[in-house]
Amino acid sequence: MWTVYSMLRTCLNLNKNVDISKYHKLQAFLKRNFTGYQPKKSKILDDYQINKFLNEANDQCYLGIKVIFIMGYSGAMRRDELTQMVIDDIQFKEDSIHVQIPKTKNNVSRLFVITKQTWISIIQKYVALRPFNVTSKRFFLTYRNGRCITNPIGINKIGLVPRVIAQFLQLPNPGLYTGHCFRRFSATHLADCGGDLLTIKRHGGWKLSAVAEGYVETSLLNKVAVSNLLSSNSTVTGPHTSATAFTFSIQRCKQK
Repeated sequence: MWTVYSMLRTCLNLNKNVDISKYHKLQAFLKRNFTGYQPKKSKILDDYQINKFLNEANDQCYLGIKVIFIMGYSGAMRRDELTQMVIDDIQFKEDSIHVQIPKTKNNVSRLFVITKQTWISIIQKYVALRPFNVTSKRFFLTYRNGRCITNPIGINKIGLVPRVIAQFLQLPNPGLYTGHCFRRFSATHLADCGGDLLTIKRHGGWKLSAVAEGYVETSLLNKVAVSNLLSSNSTVTGPHTSATAFTFSIQRCKQK
């Protein structure tokens, strides 16, 4: 209903010069119907599952999928951002790879860096297979039987990559792993590692704090840290002490 309302609001405002955002009864009606609604979100993978896939999957069949995952996870990228990525957006340094994302949904350019050497080796292996006669500058080309062909990978194919990974790992309900899995997994993992709200917003390119806060709320590590803080017998006497105790609780969760 919110989607239909948004489309009607834009069309009426442009064509009829009528602003229905000032219709307070309509706003109240939509909010009442929104009560109890649970949006469907893509399931995410964990570190063990990803490491298992990257280590056990055969490069002869899954090299392209590995590179798509590494890029999508490292930059919290949407599937359309992965589709539009071109070879000029990637710079290979001595010990890292710098990736620029010039075209995003909210027109906020982002830059991310890949420093893990095993991941760099996988990307370099994929780039080395790029045909010399390819006319498209798109970075992701179709990978078949150990070689790349000149056809770029489409957005729907990239959106199916999380499902393919889930099928390889024999996870239940692989269809629940959608193209948004990379972005959710990256932001949630960053929150689990202790990333603050500003870091998460910069990483994903979100302008609104409410969107980034959703990933912090789903962070299991933060919930465990809060539980440890609440169940602690120590007396917290001030805001600085509270922040110190929460930071210590996070570190203790990471060690466990």
